Amino acid sequence: MGPTVHVALVPENVQVDPAELMRVAAAVSQQVERDFSPLWNVNATVDPFSQLEEVPGSYWPILIMSNVQDAEGYHQDKNGQPFSVIAFHGQWSITASHECLEMLADPFGRQLHSGNLLDQAVQLGVQQGRIEYLVEVCDPSEDAQFSYQIDGVQVSDFYTPRFFDPEASPNTHYSFTGSIDEPRKVLDGGYISWRDPVSGDWFQLRMFPDEFSGNVPHVLNLSQETAFEKFIHSDGLRGASDRVTRPKYWQRRTETPRLSMAQRRTEYARRSQQARAKELRTHVAELIRSVRKSEQ
Repeated sequence: MGPTVHVALVPENVQVDPAELMRVAAAVSQQVERDFSPLWNVNATVDPFSQLEEVPGSYWPILIMSNVQDAEGYHQDKNGQPFSVIAFHGQWSITASHECLEMLADPFGRQLHSGNLLDQAVQLGVQQGRIEYLVEVCDPSEDAQFSYQIDGVQVSDFYTPRFFDPEASPNTHYSFTGSIDEPRKVLDGGYISWRDPVSGDWFQLRMFPDEFSGNVPHVLNLSQETAFEKFIHSDGLRGASDRVTRPKYWQRRTETPRLSMAQRRTEYARRSQQARAKELRTHVAELIRSVRKSEQ
């Protein structure tokens, strides 16, 4: 592994409960260390800060904001260092996890992976061939229904390096949760971006309806139909992709058994934490009383 990367989770002009901020930072930090690092060979910490002025210059900030408009996603500052902006909403922990993992997998938002065109695009009539995928580890399974929990906090699924395998293999995880069951597959609510080296244009396969098409899935030419090429110069490839792609993946489309179970686990985790805190306070109080008695 390379040097340790430090990520800051920090609210900006929005009131976030400090306890919630610490819970989310702890969960994403555990996700990085336990789940993500062994697969993607990165080493990182995720720390909470109450305001941007407290964040050391060596940290990559994830800014939590209430009014992000079209600025949500990955960006680079004037020195070319990565940062992200996320919207504060009921499932903002999924977005924080999503942006953190994608920054760690590809800090400068321009990593490409050559591979065969995904079958979903071929089935829509796109000509088969070798293309260059933009590495965005959370996008194909970004929808909330495919997320998972760490200590009662919902975090994003992500694909593994095996996602780009040419063929499916038995007993292989293409995403951490196993929701993606074959290489280069995009799930409901997700998307994937690629460059056609012949035309030079950028495309996306989207598994959600948008202003361009109500069909699911559909393929969109980003270079011809969006401002993607303009945003490349200011935000890099992944930043441009984020700027022109706005699915609200954290919103539940349907009530699934998996999400219902996740809600129950969240409530149970909170009750468990409250009970543990009460038990620990009682134990500490008893310790103090016993010490006082021994001193009398």
